[in-house]
Amino acid sequence: MNNMYDIEQNIMKCWQVCDDLETIFLEVGDGDKQPTPDEIVNTLMGIQQLYQWKFSQLFESYENVLRIKRKDNNMTDDKWPLESDFSEIPWNNKIRAMDKEEKDRAKVREQSNSLTPCITCGVLTKQKWCNFCLSKE
Repeated sequence: MNNMYDIEQNIMKCWQVCDDLETIFLEVGDGDKQPTPDEIVNTLMGIQQLYQWKFSQLFESYENVLRIKRKDNNMTDDKWPLESDFSEIPWNNKIRAMDKEEKDRAKVREQSNSLTPCITCGVLTKQKWCNFCLSKE
């Protein structure tokens, strides 16, 4: 049975990748005997496989906890969101057009940043041409 404690333990195991990589850095950079390229590649391939398994186990623990929570709450996939409950978010918010005062402030901001329209495409830039137009030429 998986619970939140199991997920936490699996997360901590996955963070060990940082310690493992530090060990490789120390061995390659400061070790007494310089490892051969084959040794380095074999070590990295082993670490890759090891962490593939660790992350797979972590995700499996996560899915099991979700299944248990759904079962305890008599919820089905179509009734219970996966990550969280988004009911607090006001979905009826819409982007409104800027009023005249906001447009004026935006123009002042653009001028204070010394931005001028690109000669070719009109995008605001600090030069005569934007980087995209320069790279096309």
